[in-house]
Amino acid sequence: MAKILLIDDEDDLRAFVAVALNYHGHDVTQARSGRVITDPEKGVAAAADFDLIITDIVMPDSDGLETIIAARRAHPAGKIIAISGGNRGATVPGADYLLQARMLGADATLSKPFSTADLFRTVEQALHAA
Repeated sequence: MAKILLIDDEDDLRAFVAVALNYHGHDVTQARSGRVITDPEKGVAAAADFDLIITDIVMPDSDGLETIIAARRAHPAGKIIAISGGNRGATVPGADYLLQARMLGADATLSKPFSTADLFRTVEQALHAA
């Protein structure tokens, strides 16, 4: 069982992923924004509390790439999965957010929409990556 922080502004997706991961025995905490990690006073402690952080990239309140950078600084050994629906809402045409997430420290990525099988496989791979 892993302690997982799930960050996504899409309520339905976040709830579905949380239920699926809880069903597989993980302890999931949900957040609508990456500010839980990027907050200068509380973010370091928050990142260290989790074995795995799953974060969306494009969110209205926070940037998932900044969340990844802050999480990696706060908890270098922690695992991170970036999820994104592609370039919806991209400010730079053609930007590949998941590639950028990998370059900034994400251990794995998932493109939305994804299946529960892909979710479970990616979570297990990220948790067991060296």
